[in-house]
Amino acid sequence: MEKLIDSLMEIGFSKNESKAYLSLLKQSPLTGYEISKQSGVPRSMIYQSINKLVSHGAINEVRSDPLTYTPVPPNEFIGRLRHEKEETFDYLQENLEQIQHPPEVHVIRHIQERSAVIDRMNDLISKANQEVWLSVWDSELHEIEPYAKKATESNVRLYSLLFNCQPTGHFGRAFYHHPSTADIEEQRMNQRLTIVVCDNKEVMIAGFSKETVPSAVHTQDPMLVLLAKEYIRHDIMMKVMSEHSSEEKMNQIWKGDSDLFYIVTNELLNKKNNKGEA
Repeated sequence: MEKLIDSLMEIGFSKNESKAYLSLLKQSPLTGYEISKQSGVPRSMIYQSINKLVSHGAINEVRSDPLTYTPVPPNEFIGRLRHEKEETFDYLQENLEQIQHPPEVHVIRHIQERSAVIDRMNDLISKANQEVWLSVWDSELHEIEPYAKKATESNVRLYSLLFNCQPTGHFGRAFYHHPSTADIEEQRMNQRLTIVVCDNKEVMIAGFSKETVPSAVHTQDPMLVLLAKEYIRHDIMMKVMSEHSSEEKMNQIWKGDSDLFYIVTNELLNKKNNKGEA
C-alpha cells in the first residue's frame, strides 16, 4: 500500500488524496465522512482532498442524499493522465528546441574503465561517414579491428598509426611504429596514448596503462579535434621521414643533443652527471 501511495504522489497526488482514492477503490460509493474513516485522513482535511480528486478527474461526485463519491476506474484515469502527460512532453520538446540557444561551450565527457573506453572508440569509428584518424596500440587493436574493417568496406577513409603491430589490411592507410620507438613513447608518457578522430567533428583521447584504470575524454570541441588530428598527422610524417634515413643517423640526431633527447624521451641527458656533481 505504501508503494502505491508513493507512486500516486509521484504523479502529483498529495498523501491524503492518495489515501482517499485508494479507499474508494476498495469500497464505493462512500460519503466524505466514510472516506475519512476508511482512509485515516482527518475529517478537517478530507473535503479538501476530495475536491482535489474531483478536479483531477480521479473520482466522481454522486448527487445523492447524503452526497457520495465513486472512483474513476484506474485504467481510464491513468490512461487519460498518461495521454495528457505525453501531449505535454511532446509540446515541450518541440517548442523548447525552437528557443534553445546553441551551446557555446563544448562538453568534455570523461570515460572510465577499459570496456567503456573501447566501446566509445568503436562508436566513433562506426558513425564516421567520411574519414577516421587512428593512433592505436597492438594491445587494443583486436577489439576495434572489426569496426575498422567495416568502415573501410563502407569507403570511409582511414588513416592509422599503429604501435608494435604487424601489418594488417583492415586499417586503411596504415603506418607502423617500430617496437623500439613505440617503447620510448610508452615510457615517456607512462601510458599507451590512443586517439580516434571522427569526421573532423569528434575526438576521443584515451590512456591505457598497466598501473591505472583506463580512462578517456570525448568531445566535439573543434580545437581539441584539430589538435588530436595534427598530432597523428605529424607523428605519421615523422615516421615516414625516419624510414628514409638509417636508424643510426636518426639516433645521432637526437641522442647527442640534450634538448632533443629531452623532447623525445622526457629525460635529461645529463641527469646522471648532475647527480654525481651534487
